[in-house]
Amino acid sequence: MGQLTLLLVLLTATIALSPLAVRWNVPYPVLLLVFGLLIAFVPGLPRADISPDLILPLVLPPLLFAAARRTSWREFLDNRRAIGLLAVALVGVTALVVGVVLQALVPGLPLIAAIALGALVAPPDPVAATTVARGLRLPRRLQTVLEGEGLSNDATSLVLYEVAVAAVATGAFSPVKAGGQLLLAIALGIAIGLLIALATRWLLNRLPAHPAGTALVLVVPFVAYVAADEAHGSGVLAVVTLALALSRYADKESAATRLAAGTTWEIVELLVTGAAFAFVGLELRVIAESVPGDVTVLIGQALAITAVVVVVRFVWIFMVGYLEEKFRRRRGRDAEPVGWQEMTVASWAGMRGVVTLAAALALPTEGFPERDRLIFIAFVVIIVTLLVQGLTLPLLVRRLGVQTSASHRSASEQKVMRRARDAGFDRLDELRGTESVDEKLLEQAYQDATTMWHKLGLDPDEDDDHKFPVTSTEQARHLARVEAELLTAARVEVVSARNERGADPVIVDEVLHRLDATGAVAKTNSVSDETEHG
Repeated sequence: MGQLTLLLVLLTATIALSPLAVRWNVPYPVLLLVFGLLIAFVPGLPRADISPDLILPLVLPPLLFAAARRTSWREFLDNRRAIGLLAVALVGVTALVVGVVLQALVPGLPLIAAIALGALVAPPDPVAATTVARGLRLPRRLQTVLEGEGLSNDATSLVLYEVAVAAVATGAFSPVKAGGQLLLAIALGIAIGLLIALATRWLLNRLPAHPAGTALVLVVPFVAYVAADEAHGSGVLAVVTLALALSRYADKESAATRLAAGTTWEIVELLVTGAAFAFVGLELRVIAESVPGDVTVLIGQALAITAVVVVVRFVWIFMVGYLEEKFRRRRGRDAEPVGWQEMTVASWAGMRGVVTLAAALALPTEGFPERDRLIFIAFVVIIVTLLVQGLTLPLLVRRLGVQTSASHRSASEQKVMRRARDAGFDRLDELRGTESVDEKLLEQAYQDATTMWHKLGLDPDEDDDHKFPVTSTEQARHLARVEAELLTAARVEVVSARNERGADPVIVDEVLHRLDATGAVAKTNSVSDETEHG
């Protein structure tokens, strides 16, 4: 079996097993990880030979972009302190504690090499966390903090990792230099992400929505990552910034691009995530066989480091949560208090994944002490946290009652749809004052829109049975243009709501998707009518 055949096997397994994961209520990365562990024992199976230099730029951009599309700038800003304490401070603390413990466990291992391992096992994976948390109805603030941590901590982790690896090679480590590099990487990553977002919007307004516009949206995350990396900035933050910036637009042309790109990104995320986690299981046996010494000692070291990673996260989150609550009470703030239940869920949601995998395999092959041992330990951390925490997190969430009610979600959805409906009707009122639009067509557009909103899930509040018949093709064309104006106004209002404090971007995106799909169907029907009467 060749390399290409092995890749096709992993991709096919992802496609076949993901529906089973839904049926069994198991996160599909977990199922693919188990699949990789099982096929690792197939006789004659080749080792997946992937260049470490290509893993990060090929795997991270699509996964980060897909995950970042589900949140918003407003949520990041509103929770910036909590996200920063996890994405920056906790990563540094975890790296240091893991380094000290690992040096004690492995005699002769330099502290800076141990810290390099600590840096690569420190960040929870954004894809694993969001995949496991999806469908659990976590409180929006908790979900935002977990997603924000996962999207931001990779920048801290990778900068610290690169500094530690360089220090192993040179024998010199400077905390001041590491801090300066981190700040520079953050600034450059955000700036490059914003510049590429502006260029992308300019191009999207001039390209056909599909396929050129969709193809552009698929390519730019890779461009942002590579450009930031070449400039010694954070490729991670460049991709996240790009995704957040592009989510703010809702012009008429972007609706078709959103529909095509949204579906495409779901497919890309599924295939890349599945193949990556299957690869972790596949490689574990090969790496274990390459490490000299007693395998039981090796496993004991790996499990000890895994325990350290989990315990440090619990201690840090409960300590910071306690201080945050005292600060809130002292200042008399009205923010929703965070109880021990939420802190327990946040502590247990620290699954490791793709970043840890890619950074471990990217360790230098020449001259790096205990390279195979460190890679094996990193892989065990991924497997244990994903299997144990990933499988038990849903049970923990239900037992602790850390969930929002279905009625709360429904009320939020109804609020967004009513805002969009009212914005569309306001646009019809504006057109009513112009001489170019017939009053009768406006009335029919109003009635058609009322029916449309009821079909999209808005609770009815008035009778919509009456219809004004269209009597000619020319009237049908005018009506289609008027209804397109209504949909555009509704989309603009929905995207405006997405960036407001307290809005749930997942709910807003669902409403926006329904509007985009409705517009696409209406456009198709309009074209069909013109063709029939042409």
